[in-house]
Amino acid sequence: MRESLGDQYDPLDKHLDDPFLFYSQAQREMPVFFSSKLGLWMVTRLADVKEVLRDGQTFSSANALRPLEPLSMDVLPILFGGYPLVPVFLVMDGEQHMRRRHPFAAGFGPDRAEGVRHYLTRHATALADDLVEGGNTAEFMAAYANPLAISVICHMMGYAPEHHHALGEDTRKAATLAMGYVFISDDEQVEAAESWVRSQQLIGRYVTERRAKPCDDLISEVVAAYAPGDEPLSEDAEAEVVGSILGVTLAGHITSAALMGAGVIQLLEHPEQWRLLCERPDLIPNAIEEIARFCAPTHIFLRQTTRNTVLAGQELPAEAEVAVCPAAANRDEAAFDRPGEFDITREQATGHVTFGHGPHFCIGAGLARLELEISLRILTERFPELRLVPGLAPTWRPSLVQRGPSTVPVTW
Repeated sequence: MRESLGDQYDPLDKHLDDPFLFYSQAQREMPVFFSSKLGLWMVTRLADVKEVLRDGQTFSSANALRPLEPLSMDVLPILFGGYPLVPVFLVMDGEQHMRRRHPFAAGFGPDRAEGVRHYLTRHATALADDLVEGGNTAEFMAAYANPLAISVICHMMGYAPEHHHALGEDTRKAATLAMGYVFISDDEQVEAAESWVRSQQLIGRYVTERRAKPCDDLISEVVAAYAPGDEPLSEDAEAEVVGSILGVTLAGHITSAALMGAGVIQLLEHPEQWRLLCERPDLIPNAIEEIARFCAPTHIFLRQTTRNTVLAGQELPAEAEVAVCPAAANRDEAAFDRPGEFDITREQATGHVTFGHGPHFCIGAGLARLELEISLRILTERFPELRLVPGLAPTWRPSLVQRGPSTVPVTW
């Protein structure tokens, strides 16, 4: 007896590294299917993904941050030693979501994101200088993408420079707890939980300090918006502020770094496109959208139905867990010509859902694009001979939710 499509899908093993042939098959045969291994409904076509993401009344975000697999029992006491896990705006819907999201959205508006251009350019240039001074080989993620991404988000939020590196390391590890990450041991989960609590504690100190003495930064603005006045924050209010700031800090560098790393891999695996980009910097805006479309680091967004509904002809009961799949949707042949090809000259690279869609559209999308723009300009100008190190393949994070490179060895 032939396995059903949903039984064949093995996202944390067989289909972790390259699920795209399977996604294409699903889009043709069963665009909404039940994954027996994940225990939820997968949505693969672009039109259906957009329908789910814009309809928060039917498809709630209440489960958006839940781990895909149970955590080790050793992890729970560590997490209980940190701030209580109260709901944050990422798992809210409707008016409550918009109200709690607003201070962050304002802080990442077009003017604010553009205002960081000088800082971003200066830091990216310094990192490029370090690459040159270090010789003619480097590991791109550690030497450029990760430090740039964490420094930029920390600068926007208001963290002191001496905390940037440690916060980047800790939040990168902490994120694995809610990223469909394939842990190799319970000890790895414990290390991630310890990083989560350290991140909470550092952010908690900032929240307390900004409550007592506000500064001209986003942390101060969020504290003031969430709890007007000058009284000490209640335990729940402080936990919500800390959790919200942690979520934005974490997402604000992991996604950007992943796009930078994956984009460089694609460009260097297609050397004719790298040469073209070096010769024609006017293609950088289009290259950014093609990198975002083709290299979507977030493979799924979780949602939960609030009532019985029908999606793409499939009946879904109330309280069903649903996973929309941007990585599949961005390669939907009904929406994109030659969807499986990476092409920086593509005429319709926009329209992807890498940054989401609807009320939960990524507040940092403009910043991520700006980081890519400046990075591609500097790299093409400074390293036109950039290439992957022969015989030393890039490695990838074993994660379903946040798929990105761990290492990208390059030479020039």
